[in-house]
Amino acid sequence: MTADVIPGATVTPAVARAIIDQARASRYPHGVLGLRASPAATRQVSFTHRDQPVQIVPAASALAVREAIRQAEPSGWLVVVTDRSDDDLGPGLLAQFVWQRLRHPNPWQAVQQRFSANGVDAKLLQTRQAREVATGLLELSPPDGWPPAPAGVLTRDHALGCVARTELGLPDGPVDLITVLHWSTQRGLAATIARLRARAGEATVDAVLDWIAEAAGEAAPLVAALLRAGNPSDIVPLGVVLDCLLQSPTRQDAELALARLEHRWGDVPRAALQATARLSGVVVTGLLGGRATVENARQVLVRADELLTEAQALPLAGASRLLPSGLTRRLRALAETFRTVPNDDPVRLEAAWAKVTEHELSEVDPRVAPARAGVRLARWLRTPDVPTATLAELAGRHLAVDAWVDSAVNDAETGVDEHSLAAALEHVLGQVQQRRDDHDLVFAAALAREGCGGRVPGLLGLEDLLPEVVVPLARKYPTLLLVLDGMSAGVATEILTHATLEFDLQECQLPGATARTPALAVLPTVTEFSRASLLSGRLTSGQQDAERAGFEALAQAHSLGEVKLVHKKGLDSSRQGFELADDVRQAISDVDRYKLVGCVLNTIDDALDRTDPGGTDWTAETVKHLAPLLRAAMSAGRLVVLTSDHGHVVERRRGTQRGTGVGGRYRAATSGPVEADEVLASGPRVLTPDHQAVLAVNERLRYGPLKAGYHGGAAPAEAVVPVALLTPSTLVHDLVVAPVAEPDWWETAGISGGGGLGVLGANGPASAPSGRVARVKAPERQPDLFSEPEPVPAGDQPGVGAALVASATYRAQKSLVGRLGVTDEAIATLVDALASATDRRLPAGRVAPVLGVSANRVPMVMSQVAKLLNVEGYPVVSTDPATQAVTLDAALLAEQYGVYQTP
Repeated sequence: MTADVIPGATVTPAVARAIIDQARASRYPHGVLGLRASPAATRQVSFTHRDQPVQIVPAASALAVREAIRQAEPSGWLVVVTDRSDDDLGPGLLAQFVWQRLRHPNPWQAVQQRFSANGVDAKLLQTRQAREVATGLLELSPPDGWPPAPAGVLTRDHALGCVARTELGLPDGPVDLITVLHWSTQRGLAATIARLRARAGEATVDAVLDWIAEAAGEAAPLVAALLRAGNPSDIVPLGVVLDCLLQSPTRQDAELALARLEHRWGDVPRAALQATARLSGVVVTGLLGGRATVENARQVLVRADELLTEAQALPLAGASRLLPSGLTRRLRALAETFRTVPNDDPVRLEAAWAKVTEHELSEVDPRVAPARAGVRLARWLRTPDVPTATLAELAGRHLAVDAWVDSAVNDAETGVDEHSLAAALEHVLGQVQQRRDDHDLVFAAALAREGCGGRVPGLLGLEDLLPEVVVPLARKYPTLLLVLDGMSAGVATEILTHATLEFDLQECQLPGATARTPALAVLPTVTEFSRASLLSGRLTSGQQDAERAGFEALAQAHSLGEVKLVHKKGLDSSRQGFELADDVRQAISDVDRYKLVGCVLNTIDDALDRTDPGGTDWTAETVKHLAPLLRAAMSAGRLVVLTSDHGHVVERRRGTQRGTGVGGRYRAATSGPVEADEVLASGPRVLTPDHQAVLAVNERLRYGPLKAGYHGGAAPAEAVVPVALLTPSTLVHDLVVAPVAEPDWWETAGISGGGGLGVLGANGPASAPSGRVARVKAPERQPDLFSEPEPVPAGDQPGVGAALVASATYRAQKSLVGRLGVTDEAIATLVDALASATDRRLPAGRVAPVLGVSANRVPMVMSQVAKLLNVEGYPVVSTDPATQAVTLDAALLAEQYGVYQTP
């Protein structure tokens, strides 16, 4: 006779384990458990639980029950599943069971036990397919049970939340829409959910996913629809697309696109779409900001573009600050402005560039760096050429301006995989090449006229750098001379920017100089002549032995004491795991014994033969040994003199070879007539046997086999040698901090008309803004934030910064904040510089010299400035956390301090 069996009642290993634990708790060490359930729905299985063997045996008859008991393992557990009635089994068989009866398997009772709960909340019991959900919870239960239910009552939130966190990676803590959106971006989430369905069953997983969707609040209908469809990874991509479409000014096209995507979510309220759209962008922006999550963000955005393509809405992408296709549209708009360079509309170009930089992918998309270079070059092409006649003036122009042009050209020449932008960059680079060719010819003519004989008025010859600059410095400060063989002025702009940003080093001026200083290489501009002359302090030629002997003789002649010069191989350490040779590090640290240590680094010159100097991102880390040498100098408190022996030109596969020369860029004066793109150099500074040579000027001309780059010619990129001083914070000195080296077009559009807006010039802070500055006579008490300043009568007024530090509010802030490591003068100078800058924004590299600190200390100093100036936290000045650029809010400046600019 068959007894009544609860519909759907099956016995799984999880149910059996739970009932065994109950029996063990009732002090049964082993035995036979009889469960009334469907034997047909139960699978016979053997397993181990708590080191005891367990067998589940379905028995459709009393005889089968008897046979199962007879074969049971005496020290283990037998779980007999039958639907026979008590009368059919009889008292004899029932007596064999623990508790002497058959029990109905109650999965919820077992679940309650696994959660250490005293009861189960009715809301959980009312879950759809509750019994299957309970069975799934048991199947997923950890060996030691789930986390105990709070207050002893197992709630739906606790039970389903435990599964979501343990099995699906939902983070701990409160769950809201942001949490759900972040969770949905996990890689392989759909596969994880599919595996969980195989283990716990459809009902349990559906219940967990419904619970997660409900936590999404207003967006729950959309989230639930996508989770049920098995598309969790589409939630945020669709949100990004929805954000683009719902805010599109082209409403009709946007609504058509939404209709094409509606099959993915079905009939859900518009509010759910809006909520998902609103926060998906926030989530992706956060992912882009983390190293560990940036790849997730990229995958999300690639998928978003696929969905936008499906919606046939790519033309609407330009409004999106997240979609890759949106950045593509913005770059194409920028490319259109390049096509008319140099007669382009600067306002249109800057607006297009601003759209590019506003995009969240602008920092990671490889197309943006060449585009940025194109913008810089377009700005430069609009600047007039300052009349220059002398060789000193032309060398100064190259170091202060054209070297930055060359750096930008290198960035732009790397190219982009975007036809319209690539073609536009080609146009800009063509215009730049024409202008730079003209500059090179003018410089080479002056070089042949002034630079081949004795001293050049106003210009330091490379042979005089050590005796006239380095030796006097070494007498005052322990000095490290770093000669980066082949470093052009353009490469120096990149290396110095990185070194001052990433190391605790500050660039200073050479004594008596007002800006970064050029030196003139010896001719022809090859290592054999220039480096030997540099290190010997006189015109000479030779290899490393001659350089070392000349270096020591120079030191002896100037009573400098013991010095050390190390070439390429001597810098390598033979010890495993060490970057720098021990004797070099020890020499640098011994500031008493060695007043001057010199090191020759060959990475850049080697790149001319073997790699791509134009496509290399030159940093202190790129140049072998440079970073550890800088760190050693910082540790020892040494002044660093960073220079080169000559520069180089880059082979861009557009050059031609003309005959065969003595070197790659020079030939004998007797080898043929001088062409228009060459120059004849003759004089004592030309160290060929006959003291004359024909030097190539045009950078596309060579006399030897094809390489990655060349030197030896008369182009300023080869002949102008940068000289820079870097001081560590541990060095006490009286050197003057160098002004901003970047030309004014590098980061901004340059001086603008009206309102006194402008930028820092190449030689430091710009002059006061062209507009007047008005200041209210503030009351002695600290004004509140709602006071409206009244303008004073027009007339001669102080600068913005001076007016600020003279205000009563500023004095009140200083008394509240207390002592700070920044002076009133620095505050005033900074505010003047910000007020003069386009968009009242300056990059960290420009802020550093204004404040008189190294670039890597700008964030720390600006935190103090903000603490002082930002009354009650309102951001008069703010710092971008990603770029450290500083911005002035002129409206807040007027509101809080009564200081403002008149047009």
